[in-house]
Amino acid sequence: MRRASVSEAKNTLSSLLSDVRRGEAVLITHRGKPVARIEPCGTDDLGADQAAAELVRRGVAPPPRAPLDVERFLNTPAARLTEGATASELIVAERREGR
Repeated sequence: MRRASVSEAKNTLSSLLSDVRRGEAVLITHRGKPVARIEPCGTDDLGADQAAAELVRRGVAPPPRAPLDVERFLNTPAARLTEGATASELIVAERREGR
Protein backbone atom coordinates (compact mmCIF):
# COMPACT_ATOMS: atom_id res chain seq x y z
CA MET A 1 0.00 0.00 0.00
CA ARG A 2 1.33 3.38 -0.97
CA ARG A 3 1.80 5.95 1.81
CA ALA A 4 1.49 9.73 1.43
CA SER A 5 1.62 12.54 3.95
CA VAL A 6 -1.24 15.03 4.11
CA SER A 7 0.87 17.69 2.40
CA GLU A 8 1.94 15.23 -0.33
CA ALA A 9 -1.70 14.19 -0.83
CA LYS A 10 -2.75 17.85 -1.19
CA ASN A 11 -0.04 18.50 -3.76
CA THR A 12 -0.42 15.27 -5.77
CA LEU A 13 -4.08 14.35 -5.38
CA SER A 14 -4.60 13.76 -9.12
CA SER A 15 -1.64 11.37 -9.22
CA LEU A 16 -2.85 9.54 -6.11
CA LEU A 17 -6.32 9.15 -7.60
CA SER A 18 -4.79 7.74 -10.79
CA ASP A 19 -3.10 5.09 -8.66
CA VAL A 20 -6.39 4.35 -6.89
CA ARG A 21 -8.17 3.95 -10.26
CA ARG A 22 -5.57 1.31 -11.13
CA GLY A 23 -6.50 -0.58 -7.94
CA GLU A 24 -3.86 0.63 -5.49
CA ALA A 25 -4.85 1.81 -2.00
CA VAL A 26 -3.18 4.89 -0.52
CA LEU A 27 -2.63 5.44 3.20
CA ILE A 28 -2.65 9.12 4.20
CA THR A 29 -0.49 9.99 7.21
CA HIS A 30 -0.20 13.04 9.42
CA ARG A 31 3.15 13.34 11.18
CA GLY A 32 3.79 9.70 10.41
CA LYS A 33 0.51 8.37 11.85
CA PRO A 34 -2.22 6.93 9.61
CA VAL A 35 -5.32 9.14 9.42
CA ALA A 36 -7.14 8.01 6.27
CA ARG A 37 -7.09 5.52 3.45
CA ILE A 38 -8.10 6.11 -0.16
CA GLU A 39 -9.06 2.91 -1.94
CA PRO A 40 -10.94 1.92 -5.08
CA CYS A 41 -14.72 1.80 -4.89
CA GLY A 42 -16.43 -1.48 -5.65
CA THR A 43 -19.83 -1.82 -7.25
CA ASP A 44 -21.26 -2.38 -3.76
CA ASP A 45 -20.31 1.24 -3.00
CA LEU A 46 -22.31 2.55 -5.94
CA GLY A 47 -26.04 2.92 -6.12
CA ALA A 48 -27.86 0.55 -8.44
CA ASP A 49 -28.24 3.24 -11.11
CA GLN A 50 -24.55 4.13 -10.95
CA ALA A 51 -23.53 0.46 -11.05
CA ALA A 52 -25.71 -0.10 -14.13
CA ALA A 53 -24.32 3.04 -15.79
CA GLU A 54 -20.79 1.79 -15.13
CA LEU A 55 -21.59 -1.57 -16.81
CA VAL A 56 -22.96 0.29 -19.84
CA ARG A 57 -19.92 2.60 -19.94
CA ARG A 58 -17.54 -0.39 -19.89
CA GLY A 59 -19.52 -2.12 -22.65
CA VAL A 60 -20.48 -5.07 -20.43
CA ALA A 61 -24.22 -4.39 -20.70
CA PRO A 62 -26.25 -2.64 -23.38
CA PRO A 63 -28.13 0.55 -22.44
CA PRO A 64 -31.86 0.10 -21.80
CA ARG A 65 -34.02 0.37 -24.91
CA ALA A 66 -36.92 1.90 -22.99
CA PRO A 67 -37.75 2.86 -19.41
CA LEU A 68 -39.02 0.01 -17.25
CA ASP A 69 -42.81 -0.12 -17.06
CA VAL A 70 -42.99 -1.30 -13.45
CA GLU A 71 -46.75 -1.89 -13.47
CA ARG A 72 -46.55 -4.09 -16.58
CA PHE A 73 -43.52 -5.94 -15.22
CA LEU A 74 -45.24 -6.70 -11.91
CA ASN A 75 -48.42 -7.86 -13.66
CA THR A 76 -46.62 -10.21 -16.06
CA PRO A 77 -47.39 -13.78 -15.00
CA ALA A 78 -44.45 -15.83 -13.78
CA ALA A 79 -43.09 -18.36 -16.23
CA ARG A 80 -43.93 -21.98 -15.50
CA LEU A 81 -42.00 -24.94 -16.79
CA THR A 82 -44.15 -27.48 -18.58
CA GLU A 83 -43.47 -31.17 -18.37
CA GLY A 84 -40.40 -32.02 -20.43
CA ALA A 85 -39.38 -28.41 -21.12
CA THR A 86 -36.10 -26.95 -19.86
CA ALA A 87 -35.59 -23.44 -18.54
CA SER A 88 -33.28 -22.60 -21.45
CA GLU A 89 -35.95 -23.67 -23.96
CA LEU A 90 -38.47 -21.44 -22.19
CA ILE A 91 -36.08 -18.47 -22.35
CA VAL A 92 -35.46 -19.00 -26.07
CA ALA A 93 -39.22 -19.17 -26.70
CA GLU A 94 -39.82 -15.94 -24.75
CA ARG A 95 -37.11 -14.17 -26.70
CA ARG A 96 -38.71 -15.24 -29.96
CA GLU A 97 -42.00 -13.77 -28.71
CA GLY A 98 -40.22 -10.51 -27.88
CA ARG A 99 -40.66 -10.76 -24.12
